[in-house]
Amino acid sequence: MKSKIIWLLVIVGGLLLLVYWGGSYYFSDILIDSETATLAESKARMERAGLPDLPAPEDVTIDAGEVTLSGFFYDNDRDGECAVLILHGYTSTRYGALLYAPLFWDRGCDMLVYDARGHGASSDAYHTYGYHEKEDGLAAYQWLLDRTDLPPSQVGLAGVSYGAATVLQMLPLTPDVAFVLADSPYQDLLSIVNYQGPAQFGNWVKLFIPGATLVAEMRADFKVKEVSPKDAIRGTAVPVLLIHSTADEFIPYSHSEAIYANGDPEIMELHLTDWGSAHARDIITDYDAYAQIVDAFLAEQAPGWGLKTGGR
Repeated sequence: MKSKIIWLLVIVGGLLLLVYWGGSYYFSDILIDSETATLAESKARMERAGLPDLPAPEDVTIDAGEVTLSGFFYDNDRDGECAVLILHGYTSTRYGALLYAPLFWDRGCDMLVYDARGHGASSDAYHTYGYHEKEDGLAAYQWLLDRTDLPPSQVGLAGVSYGAATVLQMLPLTPDVAFVLADSPYQDLLSIVNYQGPAQFGNWVKLFIPGATLVAEMRADFKVKEVSPKDAIRGTAVPVLLIHSTADEFIPYSHSEAIYANGDPEIMELHLTDWGSAHARDIITDYDAYAQIVDAFLAEQAPGWGLKTGGR
């Protein structure tokens, strides 16, 4: 009788482990392999939001080691002797980054935008929220330096959401850049998973978060706890501008507050907007006010970068 009970417990335990593994694998898929927009879908979406009027870009590919990045390079004939690398948000493409282009194009700056790994026309790959993406960004940054022949002090980094978190994690790798603009970043991956998981699926999903993150780490070869913009900001001498809507329900503005708390207030600015914008939509809600924030920051923290006040 006792042996039957033991076997029953073993079977039940095995079934529970199988269910837990299956659930963990399912949620790891959502974490690192979610469906992303095609270039056509992203372009159409951004056209509805208001894509800027820019000249035809040069199609470029960048060797980032295990992946190849596809993007656009814009050579500015106004020659402000400056350049910027702009990174898009999660599931978007290079077209999402172009919403920020006028901030820098009007200053006479060259621009590079590209599809993140596993997005758009870049190589298929799992999404690691900055762990591997920061190395991709470094390859793109080096490509931009080589192409423009500019010193690092004349090149800025900008990103939105997933892209914002990535440029912040690039800071230890790019200590001499002119500045970083980070719009609506997350403070670290585990925090946003613990917030978004229950928000999307209910509190019961908390049971699967440890398993899902473990499976994601094994599948995508990364460490969840090392995806941390708030840690990457420590000790940086690069001026950083954080912009976050207080109405953001996807990534709460407290994430930018946590990042700011770890930085140097002498070279960092945090702007919490009260424009009622949804996640990463401040630049659409009030472009002029957004541009004023960026212009004031650059005038204070990077006064020699680009044409003054957008060259207007």
